[in-house]
Amino acid sequence: MNLALRVLQRTHNSQFNVRPRLCQRGFQTKQRFHESQVFPYAREQVFDLVADVDRYHEFVPMCTDSRVFRSTANTEQAVSEEPALASPAMIERQSFQAELAVGYPPFRERYMSNVVLERPWRIVATAVPDGGIFTHMRTVWEFAEAMSNSSTGLPTNPFVRKCMVSTRVSFSIEYEFASALHAQAASLVFDKMAQSNLAAYLARCQQLYGK
Repeated sequence: MNLALRVLQRTHNSQFNVRPRLCQRGFQTKQRFHESQVFPYAREQVFDLVADVDRYHEFVPMCTDSRVFRSTANTEQAVSEEPALASPAMIERQSFQAELAVGYPPFRERYMSNVVLERPWRIVATAVPDGGIFTHMRTVWEFAEAMSNSSTGLPTNPFVRKCMVSTRVSFSIEYEFASALHAQAASLVFDKMAQSNLAAYLARCQQLYGK
């Protein structure tokens, strides 16, 4: 064995000495994750924060770059499917394309998504299949008003205190890798992103709107 090959093997073993969780489960390529949490902020505030995809790289775990392509923006009138509504209502549905770059060395991946905003209750992002690591990825955010029943621990944010309304934020993501090799390389990144996502958005709310 020549010297270059021995160095390469040592480098590979030092970077990947912890086996990704997907490898331990037989290289599963399809994953789902769901989490729900009450944020002590108004629904419009949380919706606006999640809709601001351009700034994801400032606070979203593992996101190294984010941008919205304004030329793809579109607005149309649609019937809301929000379960909490007593009767159907017309809403303004906005859509655009966005590109995210995620990962950490040595793994990096860029992908495009079609993003649909149904203010103020749902945001859906679907990855564009382009021969990359995903055959499918869909992220859904839902925002529902949650009345506060507690007289203690109320946020100091004056807008939220006046409304006395919190927001139940539900986040779900499902994605399927194009191959077991992609699943092995990217599983740790996307597992960590999914599991720390809501905490990052709550921290961002505190930063922008106050605690």
